[in-house]
Amino acid sequence: MDRRRIASLLAPHPEVPDDLLETLARDEDDLTAYPAFRYSPRLSVDLLLRTAVAGPDTLRKAIANRPSLRESIISALCEHAGADVIRILLDRDDIILSATQQSKLSCRSDIVATLGLVLAGQNALNPDGQMGQYLHLPAPLKAKAIAAAEMTSLVKQAQVPGGAVERTSSAAGRKLQEGLLREALAQNRSGFAELLGQGLSLPEATCDLLLQASQGDGLTIALKALGFQPGTATTILIRLFGEQMSLADLRNLMRMYRTLSAGAAEVLVGQWMLQDQETATSRPRHTPQYQERSARQEPSVRWQEKSQEPDTGTARRA
Repeated sequence: MDRRRIASLLAPHPEVPDDLLETLARDEDDLTAYPAFRYSPRLSVDLLLRTAVAGPDTLRKAIANRPSLRESIISALCEHAGADVIRILLDRDDIILSATQQSKLSCRSDIVATLGLVLAGQNALNPDGQMGQYLHLPAPLKAKAIAAAEMTSLVKQAQVPGGAVERTSSAAGRKLQEGLLREALAQNRSGFAELLGQGLSLPEATCDLLLQASQGDGLTIALKALGFQPGTATTILIRLFGEQMSLADLRNLMRMYRTLSAGAAEVLVGQWMLQDQETATSRPRHTPQYQERSARQEPSVRWQEKSQEPDTGTARRA
C-alpha cells in the first residue's frame, strides 16, 4: 500500500528522475506500476511497447488511456490486448485505427465475439474479417458475412471466362460424402469431425466447434461447400443436432441450406482456413486424400490413402 501511494504521487510529477520512474513502472505489483504507465509522459517507448505486448491487461489499460499513443503501441495493443483494453481504444475520439490495425482485430476471434457489433459500427471489421470470423460473430453480423460471401462469389464467377464456375463431383468427393453420412448416421462425432477436417482442410479445433449445436449454421455452410444434396444434408443435421435443437431451428438450417449458394459457402470456408494458415498449410487444401484413423477412435468406415504423397496441386471443388 505504501508503494502504491508513493507511485501515485510521484508518477505524474514533471520532475521525477527517469530511473525512479522506470523503477516504479517495473514494480512487480500492477497497481504500483499503473500510475507510471497511465500518467507519466516521459516513460520510454520501448518499455511501453514491451508492456503492450507482454501485458498484463491491467497495465495495458493504463497505456490505452494515455493522452497520446504511437502507432506502434496501438498496433501492439490491437494484436495482444484483451477486449476491455480494445474497447478503450475504440471509445477514444482521438484514435482512428488504420487498416492494418483493423485487420489485426478482425483476425482475433475473442475480440470479434465480444466486440463484433462495436467494430462493425465503426467500420473496423472488414468483410474478410467478417467472413473469416463467422463462427465467432454475434448473430446480427452473420447475415452481413453471408452477404459479403455471396458478393465475393459473384465477383469470382464474373472473372471466369464463360460465366459461372462449373462444379463437378469427383469420385473422391462422393466417397467423402458417403463417409460423412455414414459417420453421422452412426453418430460418431469424432469420426465425422476427422473426415470433415480432411475434406475441407480445416483445423481440428474448428471441426470440433462446428459439431456444437450452437454452430449448426456453420456446419450447414460446410456441408454446402462439400456439395451435399439438400436431403442428405438434412439427414446429417438431424442425426447430429436432432436431440439438441428444436424443430423450428432445424427448419431454419434447412432453409439456409437451400438459399445459400455453393460459391458463397466455399468463400466462407476458404476464409476460415486462412484464419489459421499455419495449421492449414500442414494439410493439402481441398484434397480428399484420407488417412486411417488412429486406434483410439472407433471407425465405422476406414479410408486408405491413394498414394504416399498428397496431390497438393489439385484442388477439389464441391
